[in-house]
Amino acid sequence: MADDNRNRNDDDRVVHIDDFDDEAKEKKRKRKKFNWFGMYSIEGRGVDKSEPDILEKPTFGNFFKLLGRRWQKLISVNIMYILGNFPIFFYLIYRAGYFGVDSTAPYYQQFAPLYGAAMFHDTHAVASLYGIFGIQVPISANTWKTVLFFVLTGLLFFTFGFVKTGVTYITRTMLRGDPVFLWQDFSHAIKKNWRQALPMGIIDLAAMLLLTYDIRYFWGHLTSAMMYIMFYISLFMFLVYFIMRFYAYLIMITFDLSLYKILKNSLIFVFLGVKRNLLGFLCIVVVIAANYLLFGLYIPVGLALPFIFTISLILLIETYAAYPKIKQFMIDPYYGKNGEPIQEDATDAGTENA
Repeated sequence: MADDNRNRNDDDRVVHIDDFDDEAKEKKRKRKKFNWFGMYSIEGRGVDKSEPDILEKPTFGNFFKLLGRRWQKLISVNIMYILGNFPIFFYLIYRAGYFGVDSTAPYYQQFAPLYGAAMFHDTHAVASLYGIFGIQVPISANTWKTVLFFVLTGLLFFTFGFVKTGVTYITRTMLRGDPVFLWQDFSHAIKKNWRQALPMGIIDLAAMLLLTYDIRYFWGHLTSAMMYIMFYISLFMFLVYFIMRFYAYLIMITFDLSLYKILKNSLIFVFLGVKRNLLGFLCIVVVIAANYLLFGLYIPVGLALPFIFTISLILLIETYAAYPKIKQFMIDPYYGKNGEPIQEDATDAGTENA
């Protein structure tokens, strides 16, 4: 995360992370930068000083002001997220079944004995029953190609953490009102945090898949009081972990902490910022529901939105809900009004990225 020559303190300490030194920043301002989503671009003017500081007053209304300023960048962020997590396309091909072998199978278990009876004793009664219980349904058998695409989907465990780290860095930059360099910021965040981004992504994706599987399993087996209890426990655990994800990547790119400390602090923030967290979660549910509704009304629009805007909007909501609380409890207590650390020993204080 930090420079190679930096010595790691013990896990209870937080070390300042320098994003760019002043000389490097000045060079960036003076030269054009290649941008995959807009050819060549020059650093923007930043935020107008006459506009209110959204981070100082992160209200519900100010979120839409931020969204109005940054919606064009969010489209690029969404595309970066999708392209970075390219193994998802392998999964879509696998689910589509293009390389499977199409066949049919009997729908009812009574088909086998009825088929045998029809072969040796073809009567009107057997024929009538065969017409009812002989219904065939289409199936698709996997081939080595479909299995290959399923295996390639596993690459998502190696890309997910890197991509989430990069796009989280960009959305945090948007919220703080700093100029945004899409590709530069994305790659910089991954280079600085790759040692933790990889295991974080594996843990994150595995936990989400496991919790989703638990919810679906218990929902389909609600046959006893114990199953109902397990279902609601799984639902609560999913909600808690989903909100933890608001904070985990933000803490990782902002502070120098161990993976255990990152997850521990994220869990604490779930309850410390419960009002903002629940509001953020409800907003995400509304966004997903609206996308699903559009899919039902007009499939091309509903299908295209997650690849263009929906995912980045959810990422911005997560950052907007979480970062003000991180700033309040982990950054502001260690800074004076002039922006200088209050404590002389910087290794004992939580600090904000430059």
